[in-house]
Amino acid sequence: MTRTIVRYGAFARAAAAQARREPGELYGRVVFFAVILGVFSSLWRAIAEAGMPIAADPRELVWYLAATEWILLSAPPLHVELQEAIRAGDIACRLARPVSFVGAAFAEGLGLLAVRAPVLGATAFACAWAFTARVPPPGAFLRVVPFGLAAAAVITALYLGIGLLAFWLQDVAPVFWVWQKLLFVLGGLMLPLQVYPAFIRRAAAFTPFPTVLADPASFMLRAGGTDAATLAVTLALWGAATGAGVQWLFRRAAAALTVNGG
Repeated sequence: MTRTIVRYGAFARAAAAQARREPGELYGRVVFFAVILGVFSSLWRAIAEAGMPIAADPRELVWYLAATEWILLSAPPLHVELQEAIRAGDIACRLARPVSFVGAAFAEGLGLLAVRAPVLGATAFACAWAFTARVPPPGAFLRVVPFGLAAAAVITALYLGIGLLAFWLQDVAPVFWVWQKLLFVLGGLMLPLQVYPAFIRRAAAFTPFPTVLADPASFMLRAGGTDAATLAVTLALWGAATGAGVQWLFRRAAAALTVNGG
């Protein structure tokens, strides 16, 4: 067990070191993050000042959006690199490693996540505080941070699963676009799910999207959110299901490569 942790830890450290050497994408996400929070904080403030109905205090919504965007932007898009590796044929070199291909790829994703999350978390806090001039109770952060990191890890695994589809589709962009739009709506990216129509809330309950976005971020709302114990169990179940699904996809892909002489 210890040797396994050390081996996969090496993949995570290598990915983290590369991310620190090439911070361009991360800086771009920081700028994008600040722009998104600035635009929506101004929009919600204008709606409230106009006397129009709004789901919650505009300042709470800014902190909610900061949490959901932090989770989503922290997860590295593994599907892009994996798709290119499959297209170029470099995947054969990775399969020859004496470690699990899926485990190594996920470890690299966690290494990237370890670099992205602190920087984007600091950006989220600084921007949300600047736009709202208030800070949620410390208890909210004590719940959002660990659940948010776990949710980002699950999203990273989902990206890995999307990338594996390139063994059959070559271009996984259409799958990612559909997945992304479902995540935005059913995950409650911009607004809490409580303000959505009942049929959307019912549909979302059968997907992992609320668990990885809306539920962790809902701790930023005074109305409260999902019970912490319930969310922990749900995250664990969806994480296990995602891991099993990724392993199944990889076994199918490996079998197809063997049958075709790859």
